[in-house]
Amino acid sequence: MTLSEKVIALDAGHGMGTAGKRCLKSIDPNQTREWFLNDRIADMVEAELAAYFCRVVRAGDTTGARDVPRSSRVKTANTAKADIYISIHHNAGINGGNGGGVTVHYYASGKADRKAKAQRLYTAVVGKNHLAGNRSQKVVPSSGLYVLKHTSMPALLLENGFMDSQVDTPIILTREHAEKTAQGITAFLVDELQLARRVDKPVEDVTDKAVHLGTYYRAYTGKPTTLSAALTSLGINSTYTFRKQIAAANDIRGYVGTAAQNTEMYNLLRAGLLKRV
Repeated sequence: MTLSEKVIALDAGHGMGTAGKRCLKSIDPNQTREWFLNDRIADMVEAELAAYFCRVVRAGDTTGARDVPRSSRVKTANTAKADIYISIHHNAGINGGNGGGVTVHYYASGKADRKAKAQRLYTAVVGKNHLAGNRSQKVVPSSGLYVLKHTSMPALLLENGFMDSQVDTPIILTREHAEKTAQGITAFLVDELQLARRVDKPVEDVTDKAVHLGTYYRAYTGKPTTLSAALTSLGINSTYTFRKQIAAANDIRGYVGTAAQNTEMYNLLRAGLLKRV
C-alpha cells in the first residue's frame, strides 16, 4: 500500500442463513435473502474501486456461509486502520405496505462531521438509484448500532430500501438498482476520500498472453477475496456481463451472480481451471 492509498472497509450485512433476513414471501416468492442483496452491491463497489488508488477490506464472509459477529467485523476494520466503514443493508418493517426508501444511519455521539457524511452518502446514493421513499428521517442518528459505535473510523450504515414493501421490493431485486446504488456509494467514497484514479488502460479479457493461448485463465494465488476482485487483480474484465460469459464457458448455467455461482467460479480460478472466454 502506498502513502496515497486509502483503506475502505465494506460490510455486507448478515449471512445467507441469518434468520428472518429475507424478502417478504407475498411480494417475492423466492424470499431472496438480504445478504445476497447486500453482498451484490458490495461486490460491485469493490470492483469499481479497483480503478482507484485504495485498498478494500471486506469485513464479513464474502461467501455468505457465516454471519460474522459484529465484533469481528469491527475488529477487521480497526485492525486494517480503515479510513471509512460502509455497512450495506436492506430494511424491513413495513409489512407489505407501500412505504419505504433509502436511509443512512450514523453514530449520534460520534464526531460532529458524522451527520454531514451520512447526508452526503444519502445524496450520492439516491441521486443514482432514485429510491427516496417516504421516510420522515432520511439520515438517522443512532446510539446503539454496534458497527457504528465501536469502529475507530467514520462509519455509516446504508439501509437500501425495504424488503417488505410493495414499492421497494420489486426495485431492490433488480440488478440495475444494485448497480446504481453501487455507483452512488463509489461516487461518495471517491469524493469523500479524494481517491486518485489509476492510470487508465484498456481492460483486457486476457492477462498472460502465453497462458491464455491455452484453455484456462491464470490461477489466482493472492489472499482470499471476492470473485470480482480476484478477476480484476489478474487484469480480467470483472463486469457482470463478462462474468456471465465466463460462467457459460464453464458450464455454470443461469448465471445471475449468486454466492454459490461466484464461489464455484472463484474456486476454479484459484485452481487454474477457469476456462477462458
